[in-house]
Amino acid sequence: MKYLKKNVSLMLKMAVLILIFNFVFCTTHAYADNEKMDLFAKYAALLDGESGRVLYGKDENTPVPMASTTKIMTCIIALEYADLDLICETSAYAASMPEVKLNVNKKDYFKLEDLLYSLMLKSHNDAAVVIAENVAQHFLRSNPDEFPVEASTLADRHINELTKEDSKKLVHIFASLMNKKAASLGCENTYFITPNGLDANDEHGVHSTTARDLAVIMSYCINNSKFLDITQTQSHSFSSYNQDNSIIRSFTVGNANAFLSMYTNIISGKTGFTCDAGYCYVCAYKDDNRTFIVALLACGWPNNKTYKWKDSKKLLDYGREKYNVQTVYDKDSPLEPLSVWDGLKYNDFMPYADINENLQLLLSDKDNINVTINYNDVLLPIYKNDVIGNIKIYVNDKIWNVIDIKSNTDIKKLEFIDYFKEILNMFLG
Repeated sequence: MKYLKKNVSLMLKMAVLILIFNFVFCTTHAYADNEKMDLFAKYAALLDGESGRVLYGKDENTPVPMASTTKIMTCIIALEYADLDLICETSAYAASMPEVKLNVNKKDYFKLEDLLYSLMLKSHNDAAVVIAENVAQHFLRSNPDEFPVEASTLADRHINELTKEDSKKLVHIFASLMNKKAASLGCENTYFITPNGLDANDEHGVHSTTARDLAVIMSYCINNSKFLDITQTQSHSFSSYNQDNSIIRSFTVGNANAFLSMYTNIISGKTGFTCDAGYCYVCAYKDDNRTFIVALLACGWPNNKTYKWKDSKKLLDYGREKYNVQTVYDKDSPLEPLSVWDGLKYNDFMPYADINENLQLLLSDKDNINVTINYNDVLLPIYKNDVIGNIKIYVNDKIWNVIDIKSNTDIKKLEFIDYFKEILNMFLG
């Protein structure tokens, strides 16, 4: 019995040692292979801003509230659907928004351009609603068939005379434009309800996005030069007007995105915070040949406002150290000639890859590239520029790009008369 107890005790000790060894070894091994980073954010993404590829992710596809980072979509929708000199009226509903706010008053008038600075520099919630209502009404006037009921009742009314319910209808229309844009960008896990990012939910879901989707939206926004101008501005002064175009009040807004001056080559960014979302941040970095997008969600709660700066720096340092532009496929790479049988002889022709420039991608030393060349069953007739196959480029076993292979010539299919002529020529020598 004593012998048995000793053996059991020894076995238990050995099992504990093995568990400790496995824990230490596996943890170190996982860190080395997957390069896990100790981030404060619960959800994070580092995106290649050119290709849209996630270079590093932490639960990057989980939908969660995103607070005022919402406003990057609000801004780009306003820029794409209305002119900067659009005169915006203020409703009682917009004036009722909670802090942070510009403190607009009902019946104030603003230029849309000025409101966009208020939106993006100081993240004013009331400015977001003024923008949403006026851009939505502008959209209704231009596209009455999109929302026929609302167009007939809201298109030509003064916004400063609308009821709260009518204002909400305009905001809903604006949010539908936001969701439409998100879908077109491939953001399948994003749902907008408000233009300012305040916590909200409705019968369709929660106002939310993912770190990956938010980064994709930012990568789209930075292609708009006015978006960049606004988000890079340090300070902007403007005024509100009455109906007679007389100045009522003057305002100056400063840029709250401190990371612009904390890290080199930051070209845009937007902060956010709500009780549900925590601290959030999205920013864009660009150097000579690389564009990185960082998106952070649930990156701490009060009093941890600086966590987002630390995480952003860590992710950008990682991207800059690990990823560089490499050519994945050279446009001048030769393809082997092909032959097709026309019934009497083989006809040689040269296929070509349908690209005008070398395909380049941010890659690390651990990325694996595989290129396959695939041809269809080539049947006559063939015409110049017919697609006869494709080149598939895989990054880490996932398709990154597909290039069409085309014919460089015409080859006709022989008819009976052609066979007859050939046989006659052979007979006549």
